[in-house]
Amino acid sequence: MLTEQEVKDKLYDYADQFRIRCQRKEWAAAKMLYFRAQTVATFMQLSEAELSKLFGNRAYREDWEPVRDGLFPEQEVERAGWECVRIHKTYDDLHLRPLPRYGPMYVKSWEDLSGGRVQIQLEKEAGV
Repeated sequence: MLTEQEVKDKLYDYADQFRIRCQRKEWAAAKMLYFRAQTVATFMQLSEAELSKLFGNRAYREDWEPVRDGLFPEQEVERAGWECVRIHKTYDDLHLRPLPRYGPMYVKSWEDLSGGRVQIQLEKEAGV
């Protein structure tokens, strides 16, 4: 069994692995590393300072403080998530399924419209 410090060291190692996976465009593996790190950090009830170091200070900052990325850069985390949706390697795309009357479709492309809005283009599956 790992000690608390060994688990924290492993979380920092996950951040390094996350960056490598993003560089290699292994989006599903990168997102899983982020998800795993977030789950373990929450379970361990890490302090706000430790959470900020790992995941950035957006959720933990005061209004006057500038937003800083953590060891898991926010932009790369978002990209990994959307790339997983695009290649159907995450549960996120379950919310994007069209009504049954349209038949099976997949996400062909997506565009970030900023402000949390995304435009998604669906395409019918071949042979349907």
